[in-house]
Amino acid sequence: MAIKVNREQLDVVKQNMMEANQRSHFIIFESVENQTSEALRLITDYDSFQTIKEQHHDEASMAIAQDIVPITDTLAKWALAENAAANNPTDSGVLKDLEKCTNDVLKENKLAENQA
Repeated sequence: MAIKVNREQLDVVKQNMMEANQRSHFIIFESVENQTSEALRLITDYDSFQTIKEQHHDEASMAIAQDIVPITDTLAKWALAENAAANNPTDSGVLKDLEKCTNDVLKENKLAENQA
């Protein structure tokens, strides 16, 4: 993984996520494309999920696969990877990190991993 983080940094990220979780809790949702029936599981907060669902209702059906995702080291690493991908959307290494971290969270929450 290209993202390097120490224990102290991870704890700070988790604390920030716990504060954000008070405003809108983290969820895992499944999006199934209408045309291809391809399924993808993603992580976001509940409020963002509602916005995404509304904006893309004509392209995909979306449902919550897990409501209330626990704030763990794995979820914190996902958040760091998500942030890195937002800042470097064309960096294939960063995108692979995000894919791996997403699958790690899915696995930790006993959900099927996304296929490459």
